[in-house]
Amino acid sequence: MGKSNITRDFPLLQFSQPWTMKRFDGHGDLARRITFDELLLERVIKGDIGPCLYIGSDAKCLVTTVRESRMANFETARKELSAQGWPIIVRCTGGACVPQSPGVINLSVIHRKVHGWSLDDGYKLLCDLLTSFLASYGLTTTTGEVQGSFCDGRYNLQVGGQKLVGTAQRWAGGSRENAAVLAHACLLVDLDLIEATEKVNTLYRLCNNSQKFIPEACTTLRDCLGATRQQSSVEFIAEVEQRLTVLVKDYFNI
Repeated sequence: MGKSNITRDFPLLQFSQPWTMKRFDGHGDLARRITFDELLLERVIKGDIGPCLYIGSDAKCLVTTVRESRMANFETARKELSAQGWPIIVRCTGGACVPQSPGVINLSVIHRKVHGWSLDDGYKLLCDLLTSFLASYGLTTTTGEVQGSFCDGRYNLQVGGQKLVGTAQRWAGGSRENAAVLAHACLLVDLDLIEATEKVNTLYRLCNNSQKFIPEACTTLRDCLGATRQQSSVEFIAEVEQRLTVLVKDYFNI
């Protein structure tokens, strides 16, 4: 069998324009950075750019959905969590509240919607990519829900029953010919899951939402690898992002 690539594995995603890797060039604006891939989605819809990818990480914050921003006492909760060093950013993909930090690496795949492409296809693409990436670290993953994890879903990637990767999607443009897809994955690389989970729980508690999560439902790549990685957190995160970027560029023929 030949080397995995987008042309062979997902032939529907062959476009006249080549895939490109985009970079965020803004400074000091957390909301703009968090929603950068949504801007790319709008540019794909307008025809300004072709299919593209984005890999990056963000400062410490909670990212919620538009639906969650309508919860009771949301603005009060937003002010309180911001005072605790966890600002809240609202974005338009599905799913639910997730913590972000420099130790969470995000992968976004943005492309024009093509006939025959489904939500499941988008999730399968993300899971295939991240499964291959994690296998390069010697990790075996399974897909499915993990009870007690924040932003739980059928297309979590888990190791040893703990969630390591979460996924979400946004389809925009309706039935128009230039409608587009944003498929997004969050890889938990190196962060304090106890603190992060507690902040998600705090948001829901302040908003009179009964959902509650446990940190043990998730894991990080650092924890999965244990003593095999001795670098500092900054060095480890940089290594992971570089390795993921190389794999993704190779897969999409960039």
